[in-house]
Amino acid sequence: MKKFLILAILLLPSWVMGQVTINEIMYDLDGADTGREWVEVQNNSSDIIDFTTYKFREANTNHGLNLVQGNGSLPIGGYAIIANDSSKFLTDWPSYSGILFDSSFSLNNTGETLSLVDASLAEVDTVTYDAT
Repeated sequence: MKKFLILAILLLPSWVMGQVTINEIMYDLDGADTGREWVEVQNNSSDIIDFTTYKFREANTNHGLNLVQGNGSLPIGGYAIIANDSSKFLTDWPSYSGILFDSSFSLNNTGETLSLVDASLAEVDTVTYDAT
């Protein structure tokens, strides 16, 4: 019984907390990319996640997320876009009908570390990209 209890305690965070991951990063588009950068996130958990309380960490800054399109709940296996400028994103991708958040950031074209943080500012996912 003691082994089961220890195992349950060790696994409890994965049961209680959902996992949202950074799935795709558009950081260096052809031509001028000012305002055209975006990040796609995916809900890889077995629960619906209220993403409206999350923040996008870039350049050591926790950027707020403003819901522009859809609802803020990421369905199981669902995706959302965090765009630097949602109107430019929709101009580039006019048929996009999914969940869209607007934020204020500027991705480094040579690489950097990005994170998603939850309401308590705990890191949920961190990725580093490098253009080389």
